[in-house]
Amino acid sequence: MKIIPIKIETTQKNNLLEIRWNPNNVCNFSCRYCHPGANEGNFPSPRNIDLIIDNFNYMLSRYKEIGKNRFHIKIAGGEPTMWKNLDQFVESIKKNNDVYISLITNGSRTVRWWKEHGHLIDNVHLTHHVAQGDLDHTIQVADIMYELGKKITVKVLMDTACWQQCVDAVEYMKKNSKHSWFIMVAGVFEPEEQNIMRIVRGVDFELSQEQRLYIKKSLKRMPSPLWFWKHRDLITSGEMRYYESIATLSNGKKRKASSHTYINENWNYFKGWHCNIGIEGIFINWDGNITGACGEYVYGLDYAYNILKEDFIETYKVDFVPTVCSKPNCICGPETHITKFKPI
Repeated sequence: MKIIPIKIETTQKNNLLEIRWNPNNVCNFSCRYCHPGANEGNFPSPRNIDLIIDNFNYMLSRYKEIGKNRFHIKIAGGEPTMWKNLDQFVESIKKNNDVYISLITNGSRTVRWWKEHGHLIDNVHLTHHVAQGDLDHTIQVADIMYELGKKITVKVLMDTACWQQCVDAVEYMKKNSKHSWFIMVAGVFEPEEQNIMRIVRGVDFELSQEQRLYIKKSLKRMPSPLWFWKHRDLITSGEMRYYESIATLSNGKKRKASSHTYINENWNYFKGWHCNIGIEGIFINWDGNITGACGEYVYGLDYAYNILKEDFIETYKVDFVPTVCSKPNCICGPETHITKFKPI
């Protein structure tokens, strides 16, 4: 009999809500493997900053009513640093709430920008794109954030079209950075149109076994033990976890699961399950709709509230109840770890 999960329990703190927000799909890079729609530019950064701040504060106040008093907001895009009001948003939200800000960015803004605004960000997840990024600039930005006492991770996207350059970039960072911050690697999702490129250009984007093993061991460098001691509050607060969830399996055993475990094990089929999406985490895409990253409606509704709407405060009347999953499979790593169970 095939062993599969029948229940998943998050290790996320009960008082924490994770919010992943893409305020725009504007980007100054044009990576061939970019997530569809993420750099089309048809959803520019929000302009009515006062409205956005008011709506966010109200939404967070509703979550406080159910015991969520700490918020981890992960801001991506597009390229979030192209939003001119990013600093104002972060400053304002932090004034009234216990907020931890993560920024997923290509790090291309000037050194001056990072020195001026870096103190506002708690965690920078800097993706390095070998074909378009400036490696020395990436290192400089990472060193600046490290010196500001922030958690900094540089993730090299392992582009099969320039694989050796990606490997070389990892080694170059190890040798040329002033500080020892996190270095990780990740594979890229090949667009469907690359199948045509294989035929026309004779380019093979399939990973070799050696390349798969290189990506599987994704962590290429860690900070020193002293760094972990200085930042031990990240572990006690739940911002850093050794594993993201505990899965109860059909054979009665339990397994600790880390990022992408369920996807790697082909265990990510939850259609019909009850899921705490909307209770433990939400996703806000470029259009402002509050859903799951999969597009699943939350709060037990068949429609989405929109954080960009002028009537949001008047209309945001929700019940924080589990959602019955309607998707054929879960392809979002963070959402596979949200508490969920299969009805008997």
